[in-house]
Amino acid sequence: MTSLAKIRKLLKESNNPLYFYDDDADGLVSYLLLRRGFGKGVGVIIRVRGLSLNEEELYLKKIDEYNPDLVVFLDKPTLNQDIFDKIHVKKIWIDHHSVVDVKGVNYYNPRMLDKKNNQPTSYICYKITRKDLWLASVGSVSDWSLVLFSKFKKSYKDLSEEIKSSWKVKPDDVLYDTKLGDLIRIFSFLLKGKFNEVNKNIEMLLLINDPYEILNKKSENGKKLFEAAEKVKKQYLNLLKKALDEVKKSKSRVIDFAYISDNVSFTSELANELTHRNPGKIIAVARIKDEQMRISLRSSVNDIELPRVLEKIFTEMKGSGGGHEHAVAVEIHSEDYKNFIKLLRKYV
Repeated sequence: MTSLAKIRKLLKESNNPLYFYDDDADGLVSYLLLRRGFGKGVGVIIRVRGLSLNEEELYLKKIDEYNPDLVVFLDKPTLNQDIFDKIHVKKIWIDHHSVVDVKGVNYYNPRMLDKKNNQPTSYICYKITRKDLWLASVGSVSDWSLVLFSKFKKSYKDLSEEIKSSWKVKPDDVLYDTKLGDLIRIFSFLLKGKFNEVNKNIEMLLLINDPYEILNKKSENGKKLFEAAEKVKKQYLNLLKKALDEVKKSKSRVIDFAYISDNVSFTSELANELTHRNPGKIIAVARIKDEQMRISLRSSVNDIELPRVLEKIFTEMKGSGGGHEHAVAVEIHSEDYKNFIKLLRKYV
């Protein structure tokens, strides 16, 4: 595994780095930390799921467009040797999903040393830059990690005062009961919508120097970002109400909710909040689009590892997916949804 010192050196020496990052708060913050920390480069958000031909083509197209001297992949779990062989400049891959055997890339993944070490990519990037604690905390807690929370509490007491003690506190307590959690949801909502709007939001985020600019609308950019997130939040709350109404009807250990949307996906956010509100349950939130269903699965049950459950399910039906022990993303054909839920109930 490549050391963080070497990765830091490569980033310092690069004149024109190109960053590819995942479209969640952990991926976004990872990019913001490195872009702000080293003051150079271009970022490209990647929304495609799975290493399809389209995703590979996107990488190569952007590399040809920007002609970087260094390509950096952040929080992208679905890379393989083939894509690295086609990139003829120095490469860095920072991730915390399942370890992949690859060559010719400076690869950092904490799971290479400890399979249970699930430190978010944003935390790893914070260790590289040693700057912007508030940003790194947004990314880490958004990915269900409290690795920076004690440090954050000391510096930003008013944004975490609802949590009186760090003893036995859970990530979702922070996410739904603190002002830090409010900020995290703002970041998530700013990633929703059309690419040009999202990119404008990201450019403004690069200029934000403290969380109060957004939460208290202290600067013009902060005010614009807050208002942009509020518009998306209204859509989310409408969908959350429908989901909660469905949940009330269910007495099963597995709670599922499906919705149709061509524009905005809230599967991950809904799954997280439903998990918080329904401890001990397995949550499946599915978005129907173009005859495909993308599902966010969550579990707060310690003895259930969702990737292993998926392995069993996909011996009996077609589909793809992966993630962490208690949070995975799945893609199946719409007509297979009922069977998927049936098998999920069978194996949990």
